[in-house]
Amino acid sequence: MKYLFFVLFFLTGCFDRGDSPEGALRDFTNARLEKMVDRDFVVARTTGKMRVSVESMSDEEFTLFSDLRKYKRDTFKIISKSCQEKRCYVTYSLGYHEGTNNKKTWISEVKKIAEIIWVEGKWLIADVSNIKTYHETTETIEVTP
Repeated sequence: MKYLFFVLFFLTGCFDRGDSPEGALRDFTNARLEKMVDRDFVVARTTGKMRVSVESMSDEEFTLFSDLRKYKRDTFKIISKSCQEKRCYVTYSLGYHEGTNNKKTWISEVKKIAEIIWVEGKWLIADVSNIKTYHETTETIEVTP
């Protein structure tokens, strides 16, 4: 019986449902790359600087920000986390690609730091900063028309 308890404890710890800073970040990132999210979705999961930025976007700017359906996620790795009370800084890397017909035309990996704050019983993303970006292409880049 104690082994069953141990297995259940281990499994529930492995499946992050968004009730941790890393889970909230993972859920937000996955949703943005899997479907076209609306402004209400983003506003409900952000606070502070990021929420102000999203709310101040025109409809056209928000469409460009939110429509990431042409990109497919390859990797999502939490690199480090530093928390104090109700504020966490999570360093993570995200790998994704753009391509059509099973051919990857662009491969990218970005390393970022997300500030995530506990607000009214949930973790919300307050800010995201880029640290490093790496792009690779399989096609020639045209710099002149």
